[in-house]
Amino acid sequence: MLQEDEENTTPLSASFQEEPSQSSEFKVKHKFTLGDTSTPTYCVRFDYNDKYIAASCGDGSIRIFNVFTQKQSYVLNTDMVNKMPTTTLRWRPITAPGVTKNVLIATNAEGSLLHFHTTSGKLLHRIYDEANQLLTADYKPDGMEFLTGGEDGKVRVYDEQTRQLKTTLAGGGSGEPGHSNRVFCAKFV
Repeated sequence: MLQEDEENTTPLSASFQEEPSQSSEFKVKHKFTLGDTSTPTYCVRFDYNDKYIAASCGDGSIRIFNVFTQKQSYVLNTDMVNKMPTTTLRWRPITAPGVTKNVLIATNAEGSLLHFHTTSGKLLHRIYDEANQLLTADYKPDGMEFLTGGEDGKVRVYDEQTRQLKTTLAGGGSGEPGHSNRVFCAKFV
């Protein structure tokens, strides 16, 4: 039994060769590779039309790949002074109000939440909290609000149209409900 367990801990090859499984009829098969491995990737997200994959990188950049051409289409956030990791990405829901489509929000370890128009590469808006590392973000399913979470343990909810803070969810420090440590992941339901 020990030998079988040791074989299961061996990492897959760089080409992700599939191995037969006796317990399942489903197999993972490598289709193609996007980008390179010179910079760590923190988060990847398909857009709502399954045309693009956005990848957040350790150097702060956001690389967007076209699934059909398998090529990099856009690179965002390349002009950072302090190259801090982009930690989370979320595409704005296509049902969100407004005429601007292809909007992506990204959190950054330097304390920024960035709104990008991906196809033009324009930074639409930036929220900065210099005393906080932002580690996660998510959109409400209707696209009317988004939230951030980070090192300070607080979850902040913003209005998407005005980009103004609506509420801060805090607690946990003195026995109150809430987080008493970093918030790495949050989800609007």
